[in-house]
Amino acid sequence: MKLSDQWYVAVRLTAAMRSQWWSARRISAFQNQALVRMMRHAVRKVPFYQRLNLNAERINNAADIEQFPLISKRDIQRDPDSYIAAGVAPAALYSSRTSGSSGDPTTTYFDRPAWLLSKYVLKMRRVAATAGVPLLKRVLVLSGQAPEALSASASSAPSGLGVIYTQKRLSMHAPPERNVEFLARFRPNIIYASPSYLMDLIATAERLALPLPKIRTLYTSAEVLTPVARERIQSVFSGRLYDVYGSTEFKEVAWQCSSGRYHLNFESVYVEAQEPGSPAPMILSTLCNFAMPLLRFDIGDLGTFDAQPCPCGRASAHMLEFIGRESDMITLPSQRRVSRSLLTNVIDDESSILQYRIVQTQADAFRVDVVVRTPGQSGLWRSRLCAQLERMLGEPVSFTVCEVDALERAASGKRSVFIRANAELN
Repeated sequence: MKLSDQWYVAVRLTAAMRSQWWSARRISAFQNQALVRMMRHAVRKVPFYQRLNLNAERINNAADIEQFPLISKRDIQRDPDSYIAAGVAPAALYSSRTSGSSGDPTTTYFDRPAWLLSKYVLKMRRVAATAGVPLLKRVLVLSGQAPEALSASASSAPSGLGVIYTQKRLSMHAPPERNVEFLARFRPNIIYASPSYLMDLIATAERLALPLPKIRTLYTSAEVLTPVARERIQSVFSGRLYDVYGSTEFKEVAWQCSSGRYHLNFESVYVEAQEPGSPAPMILSTLCNFAMPLLRFDIGDLGTFDAQPCPCGRASAHMLEFIGRESDMITLPSQRRVSRSLLTNVIDDESSILQYRIVQTQADAFRVDVVVRTPGQSGLWRSRLCAQLERMLGEPVSFTVCEVDALERAASGKRSVFIRANAELN
């Protein structure tokens, strides 16, 4: 990173440390002004939005966002160039590509200010707010990138930060035994990983009888964090876990404060108002990326918003929980749709299971692939678990349990807790 970029990050970080404490009224005014500016830019400069034939001068408040259509990853796939502002060369932009684990790989382009704000400034603010200034601390990042790709990505980080803290990056695709041994030696103060991978490390350490270090601050992202996983991870590492919600298209969208609420990064993203207290779709619009301004982007995730003030004192809009993707909802033979959490809450209570994945093999049939603590041992818990799951769904469905040696990960490093055996079940 160039010296000018580091200076930009430092200035914006100073401002962001103050703006997180703005009043709700000031936040609303900021978002209204920023969204109007972005909508006007889009209809003037971006081919997809130009085709809507909207008058930029008549866009005057945030409510005008409803004049724009909902878009999705598939829309961008079909015609990616139409979402890039006229006169902007993709080769001159920063880019971020999804792994395609959802079946919809896409590339999002960012201009320099948007990239520095989303990729560095807002992340640094979150760390400062939850872990304090990482002066002389050891940070370990467990990445979904392949081992050979880690060195290239590390070179794009701000130079000189090694003076402030020591950061190491490991691949989640490397053998977990190797990473556990490094973790025990490095003894980080801060760690980043997906929830399922931290659970993998715990299971591996138990198998190797290798003690794990205490880690004061843990960050998870990329997957839904269950209450059982949170409790287990915090207990083993004797630390505090903060979950982060983000996406390739917008980078970090929301993060958990000390009170457990997911605060939206209102400086970079606008989330359309939802009815508090019930799961609702996440509809996002960028407030900072003028190179590829995605407006009313239906990301396919569900979140539960809260209307009450957060005890931490921040007035920004916040979620009580991030539920996961709409596509993770389970469709039953009656066409009733239920959250996978109905099943995961039951499975999480079974102490014999270290890891699991729910596979819907037919409309009325499910298989639970499990990695168990003691392989090969029979137990009544299998039939008891199946009966509990069948009762929970309340329909004529069947469950079986299949013991496996390991559960594979996607190229992104993610591990889905629920999958369908074929496309016809979508």
